[in-house]
Amino acid sequence: MAFWLRAGLVIGAIYYLSPLRLGEVALPGPALPSTARPAQLPASVSEAAGAAFAHLPGDVRARVVETAAVEAGRALTTGLRNAAAEAGRPASRDTLTAQDRQVPWRGAAERDGR
Repeated sequence: MAFWLRAGLVIGAIYYLSPLRLGEVALPGPALPSTARPAQLPASVSEAAGAAFAHLPGDVRARVVETAAVEAGRALTTGLRNAAAEAGRPASRDTLTAQDRQVPWRGAAERDGR
């Protein structure tokens, strides 16, 4: 029951806030003065990340780039190592036939008739 209540609350909140994010409905409450308008929301995550990255100090930016390069190198190395290990394995020597792979309640009648 708690799952359905939480799901209803989340869906209701999304439904309530979606027109606000799209700018179709004015925010409830007192109107903002014309000089205090909120900033335009970025259209995508990459725009928001780019703007946040641009506001970082230079040394922090360098550490972020260095850390990302190290993580990308680790991921690439792991992927290449796994691919090489898969390529080195011999082909499967599976001896099962299609009839052997059938589930017992479907293939048993055919086997009993022989």
